[in-house]
Amino acid sequence: MSIAMAKKPFGRIMSISGIEIMITIDEDIYKNKLEQKITIGSDVIKLYVGTVGDIFLIGDPELKDIVHYAIFEEVKLVTDINDENKNKAIIVAKVIGYQDKTNKELCFRRGVGHYPRFDSECYLLSPEEKSKLFHIDSDNGTVIGTVSGINNETISIDTNKFLNKHSVILGSTGSGKSCTVASIMQKVLMQHLYSHIIFFDLHNEYSSAFIGEDVGYKVNTITDMNFRLPYWLLNFDEFIYIFLGDNGENQNSDGIRILKDAILELKRKEHELIEAETGRIERININSPLKYSIYDLVQKLEHINESTIWVSDNSEAIDQKTGKYIKPQGNRNIKRVVDGDTKDDKVNKLEGYYGKCTQIIQRIQSIINDRRYKFLFDDKFDKSTKLYSYLEELLCIKKDGEEQKQMSILDLSTIPSEIMPTIIGVISRICFEYKVWDRKVDKVPLYLIFEESQNYIPKEKSNLTKFSINSISKIAKEGRKYGISQLIISQRPSDLCDSIISQCSNFFILRVTNPNDQNFIKNVMPDHLASLTNMIPFFENGECLVAGECVRIPSKVVIDEPKPRPNSNDVNFSKVWREELKEYSVSEAVNNWWEIENE
Repeated sequence: MSIAMAKKPFGRIMSISGIEIMITIDEDIYKNKLEQKITIGSDVIKLYVGTVGDIFLIGDPELKDIVHYAIFEEVKLVTDINDENKNKAIIVAKVIGYQDKTNKELCFRRGVGHYPRFDSECYLLSPEEKSKLFHIDSDNGTVIGTVSGINNETISIDTNKFLNKHSVILGSTGSGKSCTVASIMQKVLMQHLYSHIIFFDLHNEYSSAFIGEDVGYKVNTITDMNFRLPYWLLNFDEFIYIFLGDNGENQNSDGIRILKDAILELKRKEHELIEAETGRIERININSPLKYSIYDLVQKLEHINESTIWVSDNSEAIDQKTGKYIKPQGNRNIKRVVDGDTKDDKVNKLEGYYGKCTQIIQRIQSIINDRRYKFLFDDKFDKSTKLYSYLEELLCIKKDGEEQKQMSILDLSTIPSEIMPTIIGVISRICFEYKVWDRKVDKVPLYLIFEESQNYIPKEKSNLTKFSINSISKIAKEGRKYGISQLIISQRPSDLCDSIISQCSNFFILRVTNPNDQNFIKNVMPDHLASLTNMIPFFENGECLVAGECVRIPSKVVIDEPKPRPNSNDVNFSKVWREELKEYSVSEAVNNWWEIENE
């Protein structure tokens, strides 16, 4: 193996402690202000020793069976023990990888299978040589930007390792996080025309980045006006939380039991209606995704809520003419016909049933009548087999005669905040369960993108976030074997659920200024990247530390600008407030608030 610097090392290892090494810099290079010149062809190139975060090589590639790669962490002056009046330069570095001599080209291998030896020579790498290390072949690679500090040196990610492993993008507000997400996903879509991506967009921020005449991909933008989630896709626990609130299950055990039985009975009736079309379902349970009418449910609960019995034989006290329960009359006798004979009897409330559903009925009716929840009640999904088309649209599965879509962007900006985490949890669960039951795991791999994730996968689980944490945690732990992975995006890393982030293999870290967030990042990143993580608070907009399985070498990267950009630009107060307000109507904003469409 031959490299440009093989004839001139910049220093030698003087100390080894695990992956940390100390290097004595060559005296001539120290005197030359840590500058070293190399000749490549007819060109003379200046290289600099000790640039924090830069990569270099350990071991003479012409002589050693193994060479190592390390990154600079610190350069410091120390007093020469042989001459107190003389200083020398020392470098502290961390070993991050190696390669064996059998590979004649530069080829970085992650990890430290073997440690470098004492007094090993250290060599700088030219830009061309670094390019070989950063490069990933075009079939698997996607260029995401340029290496910070190296002119025109592009860096690629291994797209497959980015997509089939869980990833995380972290950065403070204003660091360029939204543009980073948009830029990377635009490039992924350009290379993968038959992708299946679901993007949870909490503030309607990203649609503008993926639509337009000039873009070379197709996305399914599900706006707040056409977002739908049929209520009958909720499992029972999710139904209880959305319709009955935080403590619905604990407040009325009899009512919950009645509700569960009523829903299950309606689902069994639905199965009878569709059995000829779908085939027989052997086991139907409360969580089977079968359609039932919410109005039939309310009617059934109202009927059960009035349950009464005859005192004489405990049989149902039902009026034979109306089919309704006879209301209790206290100690007053009521005429009753039994086997053709009329006799006096009394009517009592049926314990455990009468009046037990009153609050449940009121809560369900209030949700039905609340316009904010209209996305749950769309007549379009009037039978269970409509689940086919619902999933085809959501998962971007092309139907005959329709245009192929690559990504569904779900605008959740108008979802009530008190159930938004639950809705994200429901859709995530549906995606996961679909993949579990999909026998052809490798046919439709799914990729879920969670923006502003600190709002629904926080460190501490609560009733508000229990469903989203459970669903996303399950994907984090088990998703890969079913072909479903995820991208977590957040501006508050320290508020995130640790167990979910610990499952991520790829990290994109933009500027983070909060001390708690910085400490969180240092805890989840490998120790040998300390020099780079210490620089994170000082990153410019769009600068990003990229590390993990999707890149060969951890690097500080300037992410390419997205085209077009997401709708995340800050408002220019100073500019706007210097101009007279024109063509603006308060009524238009209020009408939007009321959801009135203007002609």
